Amino acid sequence: MGSLWDVVLAVVCILGLTLAGCWLFGLLLRPLPGREARVVLSGRGEGGGLEQQVRCFIWLRSLGLLRCPVVIADVGLSPAGWELALRLTARWPEVILWPAADLGDYISRT
Repeated sequence: MGSLWDVVLAVVCILGLTLAGCWLFGLLLRPLPGREARVVLSGRGEGGGLEQQVRCFIWLRSLGLLRCPVVIADVGLSPAGWELALRLTARWPEVILWPAADLGDYISRT
């Protein structure tokens, strides 16, 4: 009878440790709490790699791991890069195009 209680106690301990581990892992992956945080991506030149970066953050948003807006800071986009950034903002409303010199105004405004 004693070995039965040992097995039950071992199972309860394993389940408790599993629950604690899942809870701690959930804390690690908890989404950002709100719109106070922002992801700022710098847009330069032709915007090489900009679409991939935006897609990565949109994917995180779709998984529920990120709730903040994605801001593309214009740090010298060429006309082609500007068009790319405009297409990205038109495709996803949570993506914002903003001049890098005026980012302080954007942050204080929202």
